[in-house]
Amino acid sequence: MTSAAAVIAAGAACGTFALSATAAPLAPAGNPLARLTADQIAKKAVTDLKAAASFHYHGSTKESGQTLAISMSVTHKGCTGSIRDGSHGTVAILGIGNTVWLQPNNTFWEYVGLPASDLSAVQGKWLKTTGTGSNSVSAAFAPLCNANKLVSTLAPQLTGLVKGETIKVSGHPALQLKNSSGAESIYVSISSKPEILRTSDNGTINFSAYGARVTLTPPPAADVITLPSGSSSANSLQRLLRGM
Repeated sequence: MTSAAAVIAAGAACGTFALSATAAPLAPAGNPLARLTADQIAKKAVTDLKAAASFHYHGSTKESGQTLAISMSVTHKGCTGSIRDGSHGTVAILGIGNTVWLQPNNTFWEYVGLPASDLSAVQGKWLKTTGTGSNSVSAAFAPLCNANKLVSTLAPQLTGLVKGETIKVSGHPALQLKNSSGAESIYVSISSKPEILRTSDNGTINFSAYGARVTLTPPPAADVITLPSGSSSANSLQRLLRGM
């Protein structure tokens, strides 16, 4: 099965945010998930994730020896958050519709080879990109910013599951739904409307803040550098982010 944490981090650089988990017994009485199979529970949790007005996810994974960390709030209109790679820097992300703004930090600019004398020109600036093509920067970030696409990256992990232990995720009782090997799991809240609280494989991604208010506001025009869709600069940026 495809690693959920790896797919979430794929295509971008982004530290560990994993929440603690403590074992807790599952009381049979009053458990609304007791009569459902693991796959049925996963399907309900996916439906709830897609329907949520907003949610937040954060966590970390290792790719090619590098620790990638992500923190993202997602709505039906877009997303806001950041991706961090310990050695390559941090990129703040704001997506609204088909427009994506990226704000790299100095470590990122140094990694891509920008001379120190030029840092002042881009420091604190947002790079604005637009486009819907498969090679656009927007497309590279689509799985991070859209509930339906995020779920589709998790799909291989959401079938053929069995029930596992019950733990607490951020204080909430959560039921483990794991694959046959037990190497990959999702954890859902124990309720009649189960929500995905965590995915775990070669990293940990935690989900929270379902329905919380998220404001998406474009950066001030004075702080924006526009990269035309299909420009060599935009294409180079996309390749850089995919390779980190």
